[in-house]
Amino acid sequence: MTETEFGTFFVPGPTEVRQEVLDAMRKPMIPHRSAEFEALFVRIQSGLRDIFKTQRPVFITSSSATGMMEAAIRCAPTGRILCLVNGAFSERFAHIAEMCGRDVDRYEVPWGHTHDVEELDNHLTERPYSAITVVHSETSTGALNPVRALSDQAHSRGGMCLVDSVSGVGGAELMFDQWKLDYTLTGSQKALALPPGLAFSVASEGFMDAASRQEKRGVYFDLVELNNHAAKNQVPSTPSLSLLYALDAQLMAIAVEGIEERWQRHASMAAATQQWLAETRERLGLDWRNIVAREFQSPTVSTIQLPPGVAGETFVDAVQLEGIRVAHGYGKLRHSTFRIGHMGDHTPATLQRCLDACERAITA
Repeated sequence: MTETEFGTFFVPGPTEVRQEVLDAMRKPMIPHRSAEFEALFVRIQSGLRDIFKTQRPVFITSSSATGMMEAAIRCAPTGRILCLVNGAFSERFAHIAEMCGRDVDRYEVPWGHTHDVEELDNHLTERPYSAITVVHSETSTGALNPVRALSDQAHSRGGMCLVDSVSGVGGAELMFDQWKLDYTLTGSQKALALPPGLAFSVASEGFMDAASRQEKRGVYFDLVELNNHAAKNQVPSTPSLSLLYALDAQLMAIAVEGIEERWQRHASMAAATQQWLAETRERLGLDWRNIVAREFQSPTVSTIQLPPGVAGETFVDAVQLEGIRVAHGYGKLRHSTFRIGHMGDHTPATLQRCLDACERAITA
């Protein structure tokens, strides 16, 4: 993929993948119970720990991130769970908890909003909860929750915090150890700019102690089993080896850039998107805006309210005619919004091609 070819795909997952990463998937197979695999696993662990900012093992499954959400619920401490819902994927977390047989309450706010620490505390004082679930970067809206503060509040009331950072990790600041998080999960196809099919999570020592006492952890997403195998530089079941080759290649590139610099690049792309929206509102009189207040916007995805009378599907099709792929809104926002995934290996320069195409489409 040349520089002119890169920068056409701006949906908020799966994101565009560089050709070098795709080429890495063509390496020959090796036994996954071999010294070669264990060496690969060690390299991958080092790179992933840098991204999560942790010294803990990073668990890897050949699945979507939904699998690691289920792992969080199945391994969470016994007791009632409070699910913080502000969009489609935080609702999914709550649904998974219910389908796993847990007693669930919801602290809901409107789509595009984030959760308030004081209001969370009000919920936590009404009845005891063993854990809360929260989405860091809500991909359906582009709202960025203050997960560190929310986690601290849960801890103050004796609960744990399970964080979905699917469109956060690799693009939005998150420091697992320093923030004293309990459990954080992500997927390969968002800010990490990999093909879909891998999921990752990190669990604190305290969370793993609680998990070891759970009797119905299941099999494929049993974090205790993943932890035992990680200690031996292994995984419990046959992995998607080709995807691990891609991960290995991408982690080397991320290490060269530096994770702090990667966070800053994503912040710059989000800022450029908001500046463009403000400028086109003034220059062209366009009535469009990010649905999330500026201080709560995710650095990886923007959900933009379209002008009255412009349908999301129609606009997305018009942008595609310009050679650029963006996404329509998600769920109940499908018809009134569109989303730009400014994440992964995109830069302000590649993003500008997307913004220019959106402008041509809206003024055609």
